[in-house]
Amino acid sequence: MPRRLFVLVGFVVLVTVPVLFVLAGLSQAQEDTPQITHGPISGEITDSSVVLWARGNISGTLTFDVSETDDFADAVSVTTDVELANDFTGEALVEDLEPAQTYFYRVSLDDSDPVEGQFTTAPAPDEAAPFDFVFGACLGGQGYCRNPETGWDIFEVMANQEPDFFLLTGDTIYSSGACPVPANVPGAEEPAQNLEQFRSRYKYHLEDETYAGFLAQTPVYVGWDDHEMRDNYSGPELALQNPQRLADGRQAFFEYWPVQTSDVATDTYHLYRQFSYGAQADFFILDTRSYRDPIVNWDPSPVTFQPKTMLGAEQFAWLQQGLVESEATWKFVVSSVPLSYPTGFPQPQVEGRDSWANFTDKSGYETELLALLFFIESQDIDNVVFLTGDTHWPFAISYDPDRDGEPNFYEFASSPLSAIVLPPAPNLDPTLNPTVLYAEGEFQGDLFNFGQISVAEDGALTFNVIDRAGAERFSQTITPK
Repeated sequence: MPRRLFVLVGFVVLVTVPVLFVLAGLSQAQEDTPQITHGPISGEITDSSVVLWARGNISGTLTFDVSETDDFADAVSVTTDVELANDFTGEALVEDLEPAQTYFYRVSLDDSDPVEGQFTTAPAPDEAAPFDFVFGACLGGQGYCRNPETGWDIFEVMANQEPDFFLLTGDTIYSSGACPVPANVPGAEEPAQNLEQFRSRYKYHLEDETYAGFLAQTPVYVGWDDHEMRDNYSGPELALQNPQRLADGRQAFFEYWPVQTSDVATDTYHLYRQFSYGAQADFFILDTRSYRDPIVNWDPSPVTFQPKTMLGAEQFAWLQQGLVESEATWKFVVSSVPLSYPTGFPQPQVEGRDSWANFTDKSGYETELLALLFFIESQDIDNVVFLTGDTHWPFAISYDPDRDGEPNFYEFASSPLSAIVLPPAPNLDPTLNPTVLYAEGEFQGDLFNFGQISVAEDGALTFNVIDRAGAERFSQTITPK
């Protein structure tokens, strides 16, 4: 018996060794053949431009073709080189497009087969056209990772709404957590600790076919919150504690999203920005992480009596100027963290408040928020809506800080897309006189959700919360002043 076993094993080895060399050769040939591995994605659309993104597998030239017809007969081409230094990712700004026009686009790496998508540009600046968009936050957190059978099916429900664009407000990945096997799809088994692992997490997300398909067909504007780097972090504080983690997390984020306001070569990152959607809306996407004071600090400081800042002086002044100059019907201020729900998990009384609200712990960023709201009121800026996330439950709040019986502004929030669901906090910071119009959730429930906002031609705004089964959980219509 031992002798027969030896012969059998030896026979297998003699047969399989050449086969393994052949398979290795085929695998190497496939790796060396140019192909698009992730994307395409369109983003940062205006009435005349778009940023297109994709990733290849080897160094080469990405060619983006853009056309008004799906046969690409009149295509305009833009190219960009990719290499190992940027993980073979690349983006291109395409300009001189027509307003409110649907375009088809495709991208190839050298002579590879192209992959395709589409987008529609924003209306002309003086056009009060109706539009709708979807927004959300918190994807792939607390083990709620890609489903091996259905993928992130919430994006199929989103696609069925046929939105003009998608606003991803933060926590686009959860770098500090893992997505273990066999319960989930392989690819993100360990928390990200270095640049390659940060990159791998973005690739893991984009390899979900449902998610990737949605992004190929729907333009995206993206912001970040904390989990792209580290839970509840402050930029200046993390720069002192772990500068390499901050640099790696930032680099991977800007490599894997179509965002133009950055320069990896000079280590310059600028995420807060404004975009307009016709005459109906201006959007102000805030960066609530890069410039904030540590969350453990009191507001104001008991020593210097200076208020804490979440935005930093430059961003705060930019926001003020943008709001006062806006002639749009609606002014959407996109904050990754909520206004009145006091967050900071799991021990806010020890670790500090991560959101704007001070509540009872005096460690939020409320003084700066009050200064912003006083400016809005003093400048007679109407129709301000804050879009937020982070809480892991959806909600709608109206605010009447002057207590005259009429709402001064609103906050609409959606979270999570796929992460732990929490019950709404029982108490809000009362400073701004909030009225909860809607809040829903339960501990470890299944209310994955996204927000949908429709703006009619007459300016009426409707906010809906839709769950991943496609059911409408809440709807509220408000009219502009």
